[in-house]
Amino acid sequence: MKTKKEIIEYINNTEGIGLTSSSTSYSKINKSKEVWWFNIGVDKFKDEVHLLLNTESHALWVKLPKGFVGSMQSNFKIREDKNAVDLEISADKNFKYLQDVKSGGTGFDFSGFVVKEVVY
Repeated sequence: MKTKKEIIEYINNTEGIGLTSSSTSYSKINKSKEVWWFNIGVDKFKDEVHLLLNTESHALWVKLPKGFVGSMQSNFKIREDKNAVDLEISADKNFKYLQDVKSGGTGFDFSGFVVKEVVY
């Protein structure tokens, strides 16, 4: 399994772009539930947001362009205490794979935003 830093370096070197730690959120599969879990500040979505969904053998690079949804509140569960988008993206290939399965979410499908699979 690669670290966030290692995956960002690989993508930057192979794709010739400049991902940064602050513009990129990283998650391993949760041990108690087969999901990638994120809390991303609502303000980060004013710009492009990158997600790294890590597994033992590969990572998926997801790129969410600025304005990819009309309203964050209509499409995602917002944690009021942190003013953050609360995501649980399914890592279960047999159940809503790459969809937001967070209670209170809308089942948003991230599959169309996968840029690349980084294989180790």
